[in-house]
Amino acid sequence: MRNTPRYDPETGEWKYGGKRMMTKFENFERAFDGHVGSCSATCACGRVFYNPDRSWDFEENELEDLEKDPNATGLDYAVSFVEFEGQTNVMACDCWHNRAKQIMGFLDSHANKIAEYLKLEKERKTQEAENSPVV
Repeated sequence: MRNTPRYDPETGEWKYGGKRMMTKFENFERAFDGHVGSCSATCACGRVFYNPDRSWDFEENELEDLEKDPNATGLDYAVSFVEFEGQTNVMACDCWHNRAKQIMGFLDSHANKIAEYLKLEKERKTQEAENSPVV
């Protein structure tokens, strides 16, 4: 019997083989996540995010200043971010979610061409490696 995705009305989630399926956005973030966490970070849009539970990472009075800052948002987990197109975006920020949707749209609309490009690049790099002198 073949596994097929099934909707679970109790949880409101799609499942495959009994496990919750990742959303498209979750897959995108998982692929591009820098896997770096911090006690605070400033997003490309200027918003500041911080984790007050990790106060040992803060300079003197830094946490107190962040808690007073209306532009700063406290999180209950380490601040993670992604570097994309030369910008640092905090993954919890709405501006990153909007940008990620644009990027996913580009990737999806050009998926076949991107796959072909990656295939051609693999061939080129393999040939380049084969032609390299042995040291």
